[in-house]
Amino acid sequence: MMYTDWFYWLFVLVAVVTYHLVPQRVRPWVLFASGVAFYYNFAGAYLFLLLAEVVIAIIVVKSAAKWGRRWIYPAGILTAILVLGYFKYTNMMLDTLHNLFGFIHQPFLPKAEQIVLPLGISYFTFELIHYLVERKRGTLPGHRPEGLLSFIFFFPTMVAGPIKQFQTFHSQLTARFHVDHLLVGVIRIGIGLFKKLVLAGSIDILAQPVYSASGIAGADTGGLWISLIAYTFVIYFDFSGYSDIAIGTARLFGIVLPENFRFPYLARSIAEFWNRWHISLGSWLTRYVYFPLGGSRVSAPRVYFNLMATMTVSGLWHGAAWNFVVWGMFHGVMLCVHRFYVKKLKPALKPVPKWLKPVTVTVAILITFFGVTISRVFFILPIADGWDLMLRLLGMR
Repeated sequence: MMYTDWFYWLFVLVAVVTYHLVPQRVRPWVLFASGVAFYYNFAGAYLFLLLAEVVIAIIVVKSAAKWGRRWIYPAGILTAILVLGYFKYTNMMLDTLHNLFGFIHQPFLPKAEQIVLPLGISYFTFELIHYLVERKRGTLPGHRPEGLLSFIFFFPTMVAGPIKQFQTFHSQLTARFHVDHLLVGVIRIGIGLFKKLVLAGSIDILAQPVYSASGIAGADTGGLWISLIAYTFVIYFDFSGYSDIAIGTARLFGIVLPENFRFPYLARSIAEFWNRWHISLGSWLTRYVYFPLGGSRVSAPRVYFNLMATMTVSGLWHGAAWNFVVWGMFHGVMLCVHRFYVKKLKPALKPVPKWLKPVTVTVAILITFFGVTISRVFFILPIADGWDLMLRLLGMR
């Protein structure tokens, strides 16, 4: 793990000090150079894939500006999607076809082990798509090529986000250094390390039974619930801990990143949960998937379809396996049920007395937490094993 390596933090120190010592016009190049060094160290030759994608994006923007051919933007976006699809989903598709037909693994097709997922490809692909879409819409400020290079190669967010917005990021490259950034950054990094190394690491011991079919078979229902709830907190502390470290490291550069978690397990509905959990991904999906499909401005059946489609994309983004698709659709169903309740059932209910609201809020939090927790069975395990675990948890097997 890079966060336990002293050399990584020495690298951060050198990058931060250099960034603040050079003239403002050179800062983007410092971020780009440090990102190149970081990515090559952890991903090797895949650095050149990322560089090629960024160069293509720059060519797309230049070509569209020079010749006024706006169709070039969709072509650039499709290129980024196809690259992501090849590296992330080819194995999934080949395995699926092989399981269905039994003859798909032929010599002319790549073997699964020959297709390795480049580090952080899901994150930098979504940022490239964001950049190209907003350039097409004309919402981005004027900038030189190094502006995009520094945005994509900003190493604190390259591995697991948060997913940035170019407008906000680029405007902060000229900010002056303040001691407050240093203090907040160090504290935030410390909180993140505590979450990942102490909390997630300790609780993970309780979560072990739900990681495999053999573990599930050897535990009783009560033990499985304890294990699944433990996993729910492990994934929160681990992921939010990483976000804290990324946000804290960015503050050392004087850059404020978007928050990614806001106490999600206190959400009172599944819709509120997605406004508190992996916020930068939820915002991206809303802006570039849900709204283009029509959002909530269309008929009720279409809204439900849009919710299901958006969450299916979310599931696929999280992992290249069918259990992640099921997990995403599970959340889509919960969002549809919540919308039906808000639009159709809730208006017909009597207002809750003021003295009873704390109870209803607590019940709502518990129901939401139950839905989020039970959905994790398909996040951890293949579909068949996840289904078996769910039946065990519900006392049906």
